[in-house]
Amino acid sequence: MTPLSIAYVATATICLLAGVRHLLLAVWVENRAEQILLGIACLGVAGDSVFGSRSYSSSSAEEFLSWMPWTALCVATSIVCLSWYVALRTGIVRRGLLWAVSTAAVAATILDFSVGIAYRGPVELSRSILPWGEPIAQLSGAFNVLRIVGDLAMIGFLLILWDTTMRAGRAGRRRQARLLGFSASVYGVGLLTIIAVDLGSLSPPSLHTFSFLVIIGAVSWEESQELVRTARLSRKVIAGERRFRQLVREVQLLAVRTDTSGRITEVNPHFTQVLGYAPDELIGTEYRRLVRSEDQVERQEALLGALSGDAVPEAHLELLTKDGGTRDVLWRNVQLQDESGAAEGVLSFGADVTELQATMAERDRALANLERSVRELEELKDRLEEENLLLMEEVGQHQSSPEIRGSSPAMLYVLDKIDQVAEEEVTVLIQGETGVGKELVARSIHRASRRSNGPFVAVNCATIPLSLADSDLFGHEKGAFTGAEQARRGRFESADGGTLFLDEIGDLPLEVQPKLLRVLQEGEFERVGGDRVRSVDVRLIAATNHRLRAEVEAGRFRQDLYYRLEVFPISVPPLRQRKGDIPQLVEHFTRHFAQVHKRRIDGIPIDLMRQLESYRWPGNVRELMNIIERSVLLSQDGVLKLPETLAASDERSPRLAEAGNPGLIATLEEVERSHIEDVVAACDGQISGRGGAAQILGIHPNTLRSRMKKLGIGPRPENNSGPL
Repeated sequence: MTPLSIAYVATATICLLAGVRHLLLAVWVENRAEQILLGIACLGVAGDSVFGSRSYSSSSAEEFLSWMPWTALCVATSIVCLSWYVALRTGIVRRGLLWAVSTAAVAATILDFSVGIAYRGPVELSRSILPWGEPIAQLSGAFNVLRIVGDLAMIGFLLILWDTTMRAGRAGRRRQARLLGFSASVYGVGLLTIIAVDLGSLSPPSLHTFSFLVIIGAVSWEESQELVRTARLSRKVIAGERRFRQLVREVQLLAVRTDTSGRITEVNPHFTQVLGYAPDELIGTEYRRLVRSEDQVERQEALLGALSGDAVPEAHLELLTKDGGTRDVLWRNVQLQDESGAAEGVLSFGADVTELQATMAERDRALANLERSVRELEELKDRLEEENLLLMEEVGQHQSSPEIRGSSPAMLYVLDKIDQVAEEEVTVLIQGETGVGKELVARSIHRASRRSNGPFVAVNCATIPLSLADSDLFGHEKGAFTGAEQARRGRFESADGGTLFLDEIGDLPLEVQPKLLRVLQEGEFERVGGDRVRSVDVRLIAATNHRLRAEVEAGRFRQDLYYRLEVFPISVPPLRQRKGDIPQLVEHFTRHFAQVHKRRIDGIPIDLMRQLESYRWPGNVRELMNIIERSVLLSQDGVLKLPETLAASDERSPRLAEAGNPGLIATLEEVERSHIEDVVAACDGQISGRGGAAQILGIHPNTLRSRMKKLGIGPRPENNSGPL
């Protein structure tokens, strides 16, 4: 075999194996459509390699021309599948460009099979000698203008890669941007070699097929890295389950697992040893048959209590052995839950105290040992459930990662702030109205930080009851208060090694704030009812829709905690100050809810979009999302329709409405004063510079200061923190 044929065979073999691998993965993984598209693209590149090799070894012009349509089909298949793969993977590909490239690729393939688009008129076959002395077939003839259709498909695919690279970079998705940029660079080189061969300035073969091989290899490597990461997380959960089961098998307690109907599903060796049964004789039988008839009512009440989640005291029962004897056993029950949190059975642990009835002291020691063992098992069970929740959250984020959408100056300011602070281990304070997406900003900071592999734990301080706020954040020990029947880890311990997001920090009870300040300063705290000092490594991100400085002056928020939180403030603008982002948000929410509710939405009317852009949006992005979801549910004939008319005229002057004059029409000066005050507040008082109010309003800073003075808007300090 010649060196060129070896290269083509190796390319075809690699891509064939990769294609089969991804098609097989589609059976098991969640992102089935992505794996299918990538598998078909790999097979297309493999076919391109085979037909390309046959073309360059042709003995006549007719044979060369016979292979060209099949080569065009494989190239078109690879381009279309990779384009849609990138669209599904990133969610930021321009739909118009995507459909244009797909249409051009299909059209080029049809034309090539029907009339041929490479040459016009007669063609001649000649031989070229490669630098290492290998002869290959080369075709020449008059240029066919129809060839432009195929060229447009290849150029369009390159544009998709570059455009998506830039959009991913602006959205802060650096990892995707690097991979897409690398793929675009490699494909650009391959496309240039095709152009050079067509112009006669370069001898064949071109590097186009091998550029596809590099792209397939890079994408497959990224997919493999993600599968490895998911597998590692899964192994952690499996290891936790294995430790739990091993402890149940080896503990010197009777352990039996029953389903919701009371049938035995599993027993440990000590259970069978004490009662004299074989495991096969017990599995599937009703547990009540092993309990002495006088104790069956007590046993039934204990099981029902455990299934309902109520606290159940220990049950003192006598079990019947296989040889007709009895064993006196002290029992405790633990509720088992499925992934949805519903009870799926009961795990019972018992201590055989038959020989310990002589003295009460021995019984007490057995009970203490039982409680200690049960506590250890419950703690291990809680830890295992927590690891499962973190695993599901991380896999969910990985498969459908949320992103900040918008390219307005106000949002570019927020994205720039995220890039500045993401990799720095400092506290971040996110400010903004309700519904602007403060948690989305916090998650973006976490994903771009060095703690991205750690947990992200979100807490809404406004929903924590005052009596449980201390316990929810820092945990509690058993018996710390009424109802604390077992020790619990708090949110800080759950977020160890990762990020803790405290939403609505302004609503945190004043009594809890000193303990939060201590954790921020020293990284140490104590559980409620405990005396052990615990250390955690947590990065804190806080958010609020209050002006914390005013809360400090009113005595509702500690001043020292306020200054400790305000290390790096970020102000998220309300939707009325970034209306240029509304079309992009509407298109995104429409596609999302149409897919969720299985509705077909083909178009968004222009007058509907104008109505959305003229509305003031007091509920911000959350209100927009809810309105679009209702619109998708109520729309028919594939056209998006609003469920109600948005009263844009009633929202133009909120200050008049607050003053008791909802019927008045605001003057131009009042509207201008209101808008300038809102923009300056969103920029934390910053007038000039990047991200300042002057840049957002599109005027010179001195002009803005002059207008503020004329309108009677008070001076605001210009610094990074801004007024609160």
